[in-house]
Amino acid sequence: MILLHGRDWVDGALVPTSGGNSPQGLILAGGRSRRMGEDKGLIDYHGRAQVQWVSGLLLEFCTCVRVSIGPRQQGLSHYGSMHTVVEPEPGRGPAGGLASAWDVDPDAAWLLVAVDLPLLDRETLRMLTCGRSMTHLATAFRHGDGTLEPLCTIWEPAARTVLEQRLKRGDASLRRLLEASPVRVLEPPNAEALRSVDSPAERNGIRRLLRDP
Repeated sequence: MILLHGRDWVDGALVPTSGGNSPQGLILAGGRSRRMGEDKGLIDYHGRAQVQWVSGLLLEFCTCVRVSIGPRQQGLSHYGSMHTVVEPEPGRGPAGGLASAWDVDPDAAWLLVAVDLPLLDRETLRMLTCGRSMTHLATAFRHGDGTLEPLCTIWEPAARTVLEQRLKRGDASLRRLLEASPVRVLEPPNAEALRSVDSPAERNGIRRLLRDP
């Protein structure tokens, strides 16, 4: 793993460190949500379904946005108007959603975001896209405890082959893939933006925070 600082400044402004095409957005919304007890993509934090809110954010930075869902979510109205990718092999987790997206477009770089990040903000996505390095397999944030965040990450198309090899070996951990790969590592401008919300208690706490900041 190659650790690089993600901030490149010119006249006080953050600028991209590599050129090329913008990534495509991929929202991971196909999890079973057992702890939450409801579809995380349909929860309303910001006046509309979370999957629609995340899609709106990503469209500011991506050429298009797709949503990874499971077979049971097909036909739900909130997903019907979106470009969806159905994960045909349940149980592979986020890695399966990413692999399925590459089956649709093998040459795409994917800005992958989990649907359960209600505090995600433009500054974080701007840092990620401006700090992107296309010469690495991925561009990812590092948490304060030193772990890498695989679910708000830009995955370059070169990572597809590595992911497929690991899936064949039964390893579906995107974090372990990051740790074993050449990755450009960024420090998040707002750690709370990467906070996942997985339970009703956490959901209610975020709603209170957003209502009374």
